[in-house]
Amino acid sequence: GYEVIMTGVDHLIKIGLADGDRMGVMGWSAGGHWSNWILTHTNRFKAISSGAGAVNWTSMYAQSDIQRGREFYYKGRPYENFEHYWDVSPLKYIRNAKTPTLIHVVDGDPRVPRPQSEELYMALVKLGVPTEFFVYPGSTHGITEPRNQLVKMVSEFSWMEKWIKGKAAWFDWKDLLATLNDEKEESKEPSDTP
Repeated sequence: GYEVIMTGVDHLIKIGLADGDRMGVMGWSAGGHWSNWILTHTNRFKAISSGAGAVNWTSMYAQSDIQRGREFYYKGRPYENFEHYWDVSPLKYIRNAKTPTLIHVVDGDPRVPRPQSEELYMALVKLGVPTEFFVYPGSTHGITEPRNQLVKMVSEFSWMEKWIKGKAAWFDWKDLLATLNDEKEESKEPSDTP
């Protein structure tokens, strides 16, 4: 996985489609996991956006709604092959992380549950790596509401502009983060309709 991704990146640089000094990476689900792996294995990228990405395959086993495939790929259950689960977990290598990282997750994601993103966020904060954490309302593996999809896209654009190009954001993306909390509060308010 990682070697294939980096070979592709090197090829894009070689043919002039990417600037090796101004690169960012982003992904969701498996792409989020690879973003986390890249975060902990290279400093070639200036910014990362990780969406619903696994960071600790040992804890992920019990948190997620699927286990069978992981038992095959990771050669057993975590308590049968702990070393392998830990070796393929980005969290094992988190001390290598230096790249500013934006983290996205849906609150009730059953596939890659929120605690995976919380583990990543906590580790990056403790290490002093610039990071922000967006939690979207819902209970799906993806962001289904168009408004929240827009929040994600605009925040990623601003994050990349800031960390890759060194530009001041054309809007304060933290204001977007606050609107997600407003939406959660609105959904908790009782309805006036009988």
